[in-house]
Amino acid sequence: MRAQDAGQGDLHDKTRAALHEFFGRGEAFVRQLIAENERLRSELNESQPDRPARPELTPGTVMEGLIGRIVELEKARSAATEAGAPAPPGELARLRDRLVQLEDENYHLASMYVAGLQFHASRTIGDVLQTTTEILLNFIGVGAFTLYLVDEERRVLFPIAREGGEMNELVEIEMDEASPAAQMIQRGRPWTRGDPAYASDDVIMYLPLVSGRRLVAVLRLEAFLAQKPGFEDNDYSLLSMISEHAGIAIETAWIRAHAKAVALQRQAVEHLLGA
Repeated sequence: MRAQDAGQGDLHDKTRAALHEFFGRGEAFVRQLIAENERLRSELNESQPDRPARPELTPGTVMEGLIGRIVELEKARSAATEAGAPAPPGELARLRDRLVQLEDENYHLASMYVAGLQFHASRTIGDVLQTTTEILLNFIGVGAFTLYLVDEERRVLFPIAREGGEMNELVEIEMDEASPAAQMIQRGRPWTRGDPAYASDDVIMYLPLVSGRRLVAVLRLEAFLAQKPGFEDNDYSLLSMISEHAGIAIETAWIRAHAKAVALQRQAVEHLLGA
């Protein structure tokens, strides 16, 4: 699968648009993000009541902290210019540094938000693959990777998509006790920063894609893009998002593809609700 063929840059453009909206509407937009995030979280928890509550796509505490930084920055700018005299060079440099930091944080926040929405909007496994590919290429800077799905009956990983190499070079991977997949199943949760990378000499890391405690796929990250020396701090939250939300999206798409479409009926709905 090539990102260019799947609409490379779409997610990047959406993030830029979200960021433009953020700067255009300021605090009100941030609070909108919080409300929308809470709504999505509630809907997901209600649709899967037997599973633990899902983490927020973008934590409200981060959003609130961002609001505070915006207000603080605006006050600092006003204080530096309201006297009508130019601010000292050191103060201007400090403000510029803080502005760059704020822009970086805003862009990362917008990336997380848009990526989360894309996963929730995915209706097919192909949609999930496209979103995952765009995040890895455009936001994290991983240029070579392979996605393996789990064959639960045969207990193997089989490749379904690859970037930076040929599919015909790949073979199935046995899920024996020594394999990374077996360790991921035993851990039974999405990957977070500080977890093992399950890496080998020729692989950056193996990233589990998990829905609840169920391992549904494994993403093998093989090489960074030429201009990317390694992971940065913001990359780990995106990897964690892929680990959980891509896993849920794949399982949801799989269930949707095998469920029969039936008309809504009052009797059936009331039965489901225990009426």
